[in-house]
Amino acid sequence: MSRNPARPLRKPISAALAPEEQAALALLHLEKGRFRDAIDCYKTLLKTGQRPEWLAGLASAYAGRAQALADKGMRREAIELWRSRAEVCHTALWEGPYAGWLMAEGRMSEVLGDLSRRRAASDGKADDGLAALEAQLAPGLLSADDAALKQLPAGSLLLQHRPLALAALAAYARQDAAALEEALAGISFRSPYRDLRSLLKAMALWETDREAARAAIERVPRTSPFEPLAAPLRSVLASGSERLQHWVRLNGSQQLIALDLLGCPRTWAPLLQALAAAKADLAPTELFDLVQRNARVLPEALATRVWQWLAPWAQRRGCASPLIFGKPSRAHQECATALAVEIKGEFGHAEEHWLDAVDLLASSKDTDDRLRAAMVLRHMATRKKHLSREGMLDKAGAGYLTRSLEFDASDCDVHVRLVAYWRHHGDLKKARERLDAGLSLFPDSAALLGEAVETALATSAFKKAATTARRLLALDPLNRKVRTLLGNAHLSHAGKHIAAGKLEPAKKEIEEARSWLGAAAEQGRLQLLLAWTEAQGSPERLRLAQLAVTTWGGGLAAGWRLLREAQGIFARVDLASANWLLSEAGIDSAKALAPADVLELVQVLEQEAPVARKGAAPLAPWRKALAALASAPLFDAETTVRICEAWSSHKEHDLLEKFATAARKRWPDWPVFVYHAVAARFGKTGGIATERDFDDLERAGKLAQKNKDFKLNSRIEALFEADDPGPDFDDSHPMEGPPLQVLQALREMLEQTIMMDGGKSFLKKARDSFGDALIRQLEKECGGDKKAFFGRLIELTMAEMARPFGQPFQPATIINKAAPAKPIAPAQGQESLFDE
Repeated sequence: MSRNPARPLRKPISAALAPEEQAALALLHLEKGRFRDAIDCYKTLLKTGQRPEWLAGLASAYAGRAQALADKGMRREAIELWRSRAEVCHTALWEGPYAGWLMAEGRMSEVLGDLSRRRAASDGKADDGLAALEAQLAPGLLSADDAALKQLPAGSLLLQHRPLALAALAAYARQDAAALEEALAGISFRSPYRDLRSLLKAMALWETDREAARAAIERVPRTSPFEPLAAPLRSVLASGSERLQHWVRLNGSQQLIALDLLGCPRTWAPLLQALAAAKADLAPTELFDLVQRNARVLPEALATRVWQWLAPWAQRRGCASPLIFGKPSRAHQECATALAVEIKGEFGHAEEHWLDAVDLLASSKDTDDRLRAAMVLRHMATRKKHLSREGMLDKAGAGYLTRSLEFDASDCDVHVRLVAYWRHHGDLKKARERLDAGLSLFPDSAALLGEAVETALATSAFKKAATTARRLLALDPLNRKVRTLLGNAHLSHAGKHIAAGKLEPAKKEIEEARSWLGAAAEQGRLQLLLAWTEAQGSPERLRLAQLAVTTWGGGLAAGWRLLREAQGIFARVDLASANWLLSEAGIDSAKALAPADVLELVQVLEQEAPVARKGAAPLAPWRKALAALASAPLFDAETTVRICEAWSSHKEHDLLEKFATAARKRWPDWPVFVYHAVAARFGKTGGIATERDFDDLERAGKLAQKNKDFKLNSRIEALFEADDPGPDFDDSHPMEGPPLQVLQALREMLEQTIMMDGGKSFLKKARDSFGDALIRQLEKECGGDKKAFFGRLIELTMAEMARPFGQPFQPATIINKAAPAKPIAPAQGQESLFDE
């Protein structure tokens, strides 16, 4: 049987210790907060003699012990101990917290009696101690009875200003600003109620000006007798998560005052206390459970909003039980489910839920719901899945943004993105239509005007581009991008004149561009075009060409810029012409290349957009030297990825294949190099030529998905799609013939596809459509019979395709001796195999 351990007995103070040792021991007890031991030590010392420092130490020990008792709620014992301190140590009784303890015990008359005696003894002279005592008495006197008030002298400020303080409190309670201001004006800065004046001003400002209220409350000292009333306001003025921590440290009455200031029901107190007591790293599901236990005190609208915030993070208890608290609509439930699935990383599945949510929100007549539908579509469009490395939308993303404009056309960025999308894809008619629609809503948008300049340049409308650019510069004089666009527009026009042999108009365009361009790359281009307006072999031509190369920094990168510019102007630049142009500019293409040259070139390739080639590629003079560097271990993995991306963006397929193939050997667990190697061969042949490449790319896709590299995985998916785009079921080109004949034609098409590649592409698309779980179930049921497996998969696909025609499709009979076909039972809670 367990027993509580006996309380250790205090060791008696040994009288054999020298006074100095006892004094040191007493001081140690005092510093450590062991006040009882310190009192015993000092009493023992004082028996040997009266020293001022020992008496002061005993007074400090008594004061510490009394305060500790008061903090525990033992104020009566603290009062008695304080009186003992005054008697033994000859200290003043009415100092420190003594008067406060008496008032807390309801012994106001004793305090007032002492105040009257001391006021009479002071004979009207200023006394800081009396002023402090009066300020300490002020809060209690606001609720004192007449008997207590009669103990005060008639000239006491406590008595004179008490009606003003009560009037100010009443005016604040009835929200009478004029009466409050009038009452507070009568309370002077010498009044015992001066802190109440500052406090009431801060509380009045709380409703209208939070910053002014914060400044006003700081003028109330934290040691003020009115601090118990100021503390709730301090807590609600705290910022962020500190507010809840301040609030929970208040007592019960103060917490209710703080809730009143916030305009919250008092029934919220248990919920807030539970939130404050929770650990800082509380899991979302635990937070959901905590709110659920206290959700009955929340208004329905707020409970619904809280459910929307938390349910996606607690999917099993939140999204699966939408009415657990609050009343979310079907659209809200669908949005929460979509976000929950997105949080899990299943972006494709999440997109289906988002689209369902958009349909529900769009069917509502509520303006807020339609705005929310637009926001959901914009959220989907700006996912990484629908953006290229340069931030350009794909087809699906552009469709989402276009649809979002049906619900809300007030987002200028949507118009900008769509104009850029159509311009990037060469559909300048749609780009201009979208541009006109955007400018009708946002005529002074710098982003839209910038797109207008680029669209005009894409259609070779140089004058229109210059006019729009000047309009934009009037709105935004420091817009460097537009200045560059306008300068390059003049240079492009100059290039057309050079190609046509009109050298004088070309020089005028170049001079016009000079006032707009300032960067080194732009100045180099300007100098090169000016060189080509001079006669071949002339000293001025050679000087300007070499000056352009020097401005570009020389070397491989400058040579690439030169040949790239030449391809845009001259009819056809073969290898011999390229070497002649390089030698004219002082570049030796036979010079050995260093790794630094490659890195400089990659930096330039990342900055410049690809252009259509005419004749030899700009890197043709250095191709052999660059290929030799591919197999050398000169670059780390990250740098090699950059190099491969640069080759890929400018369609340097030979170099890309060599660098990616060498990198695969050095870093076999990096799937990005597998992708680049296969993509390079794809770029040269127009397809995935070998079974090995197909298998390697499939493994790389799985590894990218495992590494959560969704961008790389989507690029691999796009490469598979480009290799086998499959039939086009676009509604804009409807199939001819009766539905059953169409379905039979589709069946034959699928069977031919399986015969061509062994069913790999069809199986991959089936996994995307039906999910891995269903495919594995089919494989198990077919017992390894490949023919029966693909037959079942075709039937499943045809049943889904038959839905749009409204035909009851009859699947063909499949004979499988090893494993007879059995109907697939849907999973629990699943209405159909094609249900989400």
